[in-house]
Amino acid sequence: MSKHKRLENLARELTGIARPKQDVPQLIFDALTTFMPMVAVEIVVVNRRGEMLLIWREDRYWHGWHFPGGLLRFGESFEERLQKTAQHELGVKIKSHRFLMPKNYGRHERGHDVSLIYVCELAGPPKHGKFFKTMPREIITVHKSLWQEVRKNISKK
Repeated sequence: MSKHKRLENLARELTGIARPKQDVPQLIFDALTTFMPMVAVEIVVVNRRGEMLLIWREDRYWHGWHFPGGLLRFGESFEERLQKTAQHELGVKIKSHRFLMPKNYGRHERGHDVSLIYVCELAGPPKHGKFFKTMPREIITVHKSLWQEVRKNISKK
């Protein structure tokens, strides 16, 4: 089969996904992340002592502490993704949030993410994660610079 025919078949399969918000198979999602930037939202929670909340991640992409975050799904608002991520990763809802900054990670372990960083106040104590005063040694590589940028930005406020 020619390359053009394979691409036509792929396009037909992709446009045939009836509910892209729910029905994108992991295999397709993983393939898309190898050549398309993905949009993510990341949650920064700072307690009264100035410590930042991180959660442990251990999967095929990363192993270590990281800021909670999630990729925006088709048709989803930033608010929806923030709430779903907080519920899934922290076990609590977000009470309020404010946009802090964008972060273009470029090429990394999973692909290329562009993240929208939000400082969030939680509706209650997180059920998962740990607060850190200083950056932990085991922070995932892509979040080392994020830690430093967030620390610098929130200390200005």
